[in-house]
Amino acid sequence: MENYCESYHLPLVHPGLNSYSRLEDHYNIDRYGHCSGQGTRVYRQLTDENGTAMPDFAGLSDSWDEGGEYIAVYPNVLFGVQRDHAFAIVLDPVDCERTIEQVELYYAVESAKTPELDHLRRRNAELWKTVFEEDIFVVEGMQKGRHGEFFDGGCFSPAMDGPTYNFHRWVALQVEKGRTP
Repeated sequence: MENYCESYHLPLVHPGLNSYSRLEDHYNIDRYGHCSGQGTRVYRQLTDENGTAMPDFAGLSDSWDEGGEYIAVYPNVLFGVQRDHAFAIVLDPVDCERTIEQVELYYAVESAKTPELDHLRRRNAELWKTVFEEDIFVVEGMQKGRHGEFFDGGCFSPAMDGPTYNFHRWVALQVEKGRTP
């Protein structure tokens, strides 16, 4: 959840993505008590060598032409929404040291109606797979670091960690209420 809520890891962890979606192109999304995450103003729609793109979702405003949003819905669902596709990741915490992710991609127009675009769907799935796999070492490293002798809990940056802080605050409130998040 933490990794998904912030964008400052992008330059170091996702060089391909960062080549067109830089840190300064992102903004924080905070809906206290419900969800948080990040958005980008520079989503680059995938096209093939002929300039063909997947169809867009109907009724979108112009802000979605080059925008995308990536929101963590508490406690364990991650959504990514772009003009032509969306994805959902469900996090299943097996224990304190292991979480299983289930990823599903959804397109504005289903494959059965546009089989000629299956090559773009495959390329898009591979691109997201690469991005998600690039995050693994960071998340595992954070978990390992939390077991370090000198780890003191860290601190949040007011400029960069608002969405992450909101998730931590939500978890703390659930624990305080005696609920399991």
